Amino acid sequence: MPSQVIFEERLNYFEETRKSLAISSVSNSVLTTNALIWYSDGKKHQLYLDDVVGVSIGENSHLNQMPCLTVNAYPLMQKGKFSVKRQRILQEYKFACPNREVRSRWVQAINNTLRGFPVDAIALPRRLQIILNPISGKKQGRKIFAQVRPLLERSHLHFTVTETFSAEETRNFLQKMALEEIDSLVIVGGDGTIREAIDCLMSRDDWQSALQTTIGVIPAGTGNGLCKTLLELSGEPYDPISAAFLIAKGKKQSCDLVAFKQNSRRYHSFLSLSWAIVSDVDIESERLRFLGYLRTNIYALMRIISLRSYKGRFSFLPHSDWKHPLAQSKEWDGEWQVIEDEFILFWAMNTTWANHSMKAAPYAQLADGAMDVLLVRQGASRWELLSALLGCAKGEHIFLPCMEYYKVRCFRLEPLTDRGILAVDGEQVNYSPIEMKVIEGLARVMCG
Repeated sequence: MPSQVIFEERLNYFEETRKSLAISSVSNSVLTTNALIWYSDGKKHQLYLDDVVGVSIGENSHLNQMPCLTVNAYPLMQKGKFSVKRQRILQEYKFACPNREVRSRWVQAINNTLRGFPVDAIALPRRLQIILNPISGKKQGRKIFAQVRPLLERSHLHFTVTETFSAEETRNFLQKMALEEIDSLVIVGGDGTIREAIDCLMSRDDWQSALQTTIGVIPAGTGNGLCKTLLELSGEPYDPISAAFLIAKGKKQSCDLVAFKQNSRRYHSFLSLSWAIVSDVDIESERLRFLGYLRTNIYALMRIISLRSYKGRFSFLPHSDWKHPLAQSKEWDGEWQVIEDEFILFWAMNTTWANHSMKAAPYAQLADGAMDVLLVRQGASRWELLSALLGCAKGEHIFLPCMEYYKVRCFRLEPLTDRGILAVDGEQVNYSPIEMKVIEGLARVMCG
């Protein structure tokens, strides 16, 4: 869509080195649908709104108390001179206005344009409820939020922060909360805190409208699979500032949820179901938590050396219009398929990333009405499993001959061994047959 001029009025870029600026020198600047354009020293300058989060106001003593405004932008920049890593870094653009009325019109025009409203609309700032889990992951929640708070304060929004220290506290808070008074719910924590929040929203009497509340995530857990998925889809680096930037921009997408039924119990998932080596590593490695992020890698190597297999029955309804790009052409007939075998690995994913370092399901999408299931059966070599572990960081494990990849609408998994571990979103559940059904596009998440 071509850029269109939507607002034009007097505004002058203020250079910190300039000591005075007469009102008569204030020139017209232009706001288009995607950029702010101004002229300084005879040159045209342009700031793209894709990088802008909001406008701050103030006075400036150097300009005889002329009203000023600051446009706050966070462009993607190279972190260091010799680094290829990018990150969003604050850039402030200060402008002087001839009077407060002009300044008010500029602030309104820019903030409204950022949200897709007409420049003269009366649009209140977005309202965020932030839930901070200070004991999630490495217990860095408060420190991480302190890093992103300045970005949120420079954005066109209002927020309230509430700390919760347990699943029960999170549930109690969300059960009583008047969700109609906020626009978005932001989780500063890990995938476990997100799951607690979604479970609570699903248990409310008004669950259908509750799930229309857009959820944002600032990563402060151990895995952070959902946050990594949202950042990658948005073309953002994986770090808290980029996550806060997504929240400030406020774009949203639909996201599938998954309903699991096991006997009389029901679970609601946004991330995964795991069994065999994946759940063994995830749950049993807790005893090595003192090793930090290395615990899962070390325990995975131990499990590969001492390999286990689990007999089970996997019954599934394939997603009708999807074929694995590497597989031989196969026309699904819409009927249930059954695989009964000895399994080394079973991993059903709703997101691309299982955690920030494992791209488990490269073909997964946020709202495609399917879960992506990976299988490895007995007979795969230890070398193949080690190759899968090493290749998982980039999603290259799916190219291994031993790896089977299915996209399914619903399934039933029946363990046929006495012992084993089933985990939903990394949390251990009962070891018994479990059924899954995708609820397409039920939730809303912040994603560019």
